[in-house]
Amino acid sequence: MSEYSIDLELKDFGKVPIFLPDATRGAIKSITTRDIFDVGTKALVTNTLHLTVSPGSEKIKELGGIKKFMNWDGIVLTDSGGFQVFSLLHSKQWEGKVHDGGATFKSPKDGKVIELTPESSIDIQMNIGSDIMVVLDDCRKSSVGRKDAEISVARTLEWAQRCRDYFDREYGGTKETGKILTAVVQGANFLDLREHCAKALAEIGFDGYNFGGYLLDDDGNLVVDELACVLENTPDDKFNYAMGLGKPSDIIKAIEIGYTVFDTVLVTRNARHGSVYSFDIEGPEYKMNIKNAKYANDQSPIDSTCDCQACKYHTRAYIHQMIKVGEITGMTLASIHNLRFYNRLVEGKR
Repeated sequence: MSEYSIDLELKDFGKVPIFLPDATRGAIKSITTRDIFDVGTKALVTNTLHLTVSPGSEKIKELGGIKKFMNWDGIVLTDSGGFQVFSLLHSKQWEGKVHDGGATFKSPKDGKVIELTPESSIDIQMNIGSDIMVVLDDCRKSSVGRKDAEISVARTLEWAQRCRDYFDREYGGTKETGKILTAVVQGANFLDLREHCAKALAEIGFDGYNFGGYLLDDDGNLVVDELACVLENTPDDKFNYAMGLGKPSDIIKAIEIGYTVFDTVLVTRNARHGSVYSFDIEGPEYKMNIKNAKYANDQSPIDSTCDCQACKYHTRAYIHQMIKVGEITGMTLASIHNLRFYNRLVEGKR
């Protein structure tokens, strides 16, 4: 049996820093649910939009919900699909459009037209069976112009109210379901819009407040003032979630500001390409490229302080060779290690 246990109750979620791996379609590429558990994960994120496309939220409900489907006993947070709508539709990767009522797009799987509204987003997340839901928001880039940012905030507030009303009316809210509902604060890089959005969402009332949009500016720097603005204008007794924040140094800075919940796909995506993290490495990012030739004969573990199976049983040389030749074993071990590193990173800041 694992030395770890999932001892986090929903009422305590976000009270101390926590990292959520992205199990986009109910899985993290190249590793198992047991692997996710073994690295000390207590909660994870699944992707509402991708699960809607395949296998469909009704199918997941039929199979007992996402937790039974993937055999996961921890907390599950589902996003609303707002960021994915923005990134996929605005980039023209998917065919569709965002409008005042929500978003309309064609499924890349079968061409079926899907309508995503504040109400259907709640229905989808209820079908998936997550513990923490996120209201639908109108996401934009941080560098968007003032007019578009104002439209984004207005839609986000309208959709948040519709989500709140629908969840309470149709499902009985948190009291009847045991699930919690969180909001997304938009406003791009306009501090007055961030403040307005945060205060208006707090007036509606939610269980958590998430920083929406992009956390980095065009130069790759953390938007510290915007992050602080959201924190200052949302209730102190609710958690704040920096959605998609990735670099270790950025997570540490966000914790210092007051954020406690983090997720990013970069942890395992980087692992599959040979970028791993180690407290043995000097510098703010603790990052090494295990594919570098200098690790070909290195008999030490990735991190001498780490207790994951990659570090306990394998060397840098072994993982270097496995990733170099494209062997899935190397990607698996690197992914397991990176997830354990991020858990240890936030644990150290509790």
